[in-house]
Amino acid sequence: MLELSHVFCQYAGREVLRDVTLSFTPGQVLGLVGPNGSGKSTLLKTALGIQPKSGGTITLDGVPLERLRPKEIARQVSYLPQFRSVPDITAWRLVLHGRFPHLGYPRRYRQADYDAVSRALEAAGALPLADRFLGTLSGGQRQKVYLAMALAQESGTVLMDEPTTYLDIAHQFQVTDLARQLAEQGKAVVLVLHDLPLAFRTADQVAVLREGELAALGQPEELYDSPVIPKTFGVTLHRLETASGWQYFCEPG
Repeated sequence: MLELSHVFCQYAGREVLRDVTLSFTPGQVLGLVGPNGSGKSTLLKTALGIQPKSGGTITLDGVPLERLRPKEIARQVSYLPQFRSVPDITAWRLVLHGRFPHLGYPRRYRQADYDAVSRALEAAGALPLADRFLGTLSGGQRQKVYLAMALAQESGTVLMDEPTTYLDIAHQFQVTDLARQLAEQGKAVVLVLHDLPLAFRTADQVAVLREGELAALGQPEELYDSPVIPKTFGVTLHRLETASGWQYFCEPG
């Protein structure tokens, strides 16, 4: 399990995370929400050691993160960043990169790696794009391919920073449904989302970041009755009970 305890982080001389304590629990989806600039992306990068912390401890299965090599971390934690390059390669080749942490030396792919790529592409709804070059794909299609690359790592923890960007509403639901399926398989899943109703619909726990601090953490039902949402976002959250569970929506003020 990936755990942060009293973590601080500075960037360009400014403190962007302050005293954050948070665990990414296997079998659960954690929705990470907050206004722009609240530190959501920085939190994921810090949790992975990409962005150095300035205080506190981060452990992966009880081992301090700084004692682990990047390859060891990548075997256990997959990461879909918010911003990505567009290399001149096919979707299949990009998703195959997700298998790098599992390769020995010399780097030779096995049938198990190719099978993992196929499963990941299918799960992300990107299998028909396998032979397409990334530069020929739309933003939404590329998003599916990068999601497949993260899934191909077959790690126990999956961190996704704005995974629904560029996707239409049907494919947004496909991504959040996939997150639920991964959690049901016993994985810890973290979704950074700007869409509050989508986060509340999907997550087992919601963490609210405000100005680099953890303003609230709880089940959607708990935070629905809390003043933290209007205070943090300046909106009122409402819900309706449907056959498929609570559906949330926002209005100003």
